[in-house]
Amino acid sequence: MTASGVLIFEKVSERAVYPWPVGDFDNAMDEALDIAMDYLERTEQAVKFLEVQRMAATAIVAAWKMGERNRLRLANIAIKAVERKTKQFPDDQKRG
Repeated sequence: MTASGVLIFEKVSERAVYPWPVGDFDNAMDEALDIAMDYLERTEQAVKFLEVQRMAATAIVAAWKMGERNRLRLANIAIKAVERKTKQFPDDQKRG
């Protein structure tokens, strides 16, 4: 609640903070991963959640190291990386 008595609601992520392997961590990385994983879960591409999360996070870190800081672009990069990987091995995804 603010001083004027107005309640302000903020979206709080339900996921734990991902253990990023880079020293220059920024909240945009977590937000990008949340966006990507939400999409991948809704489209049923995150059946193997931890494996997919690791792939998405790896793509985000690579883009981050190349200078990308926009959370939506980072999320899109992660989604494309996962989709590319799962299209290469479609039978593995079905076997679970």
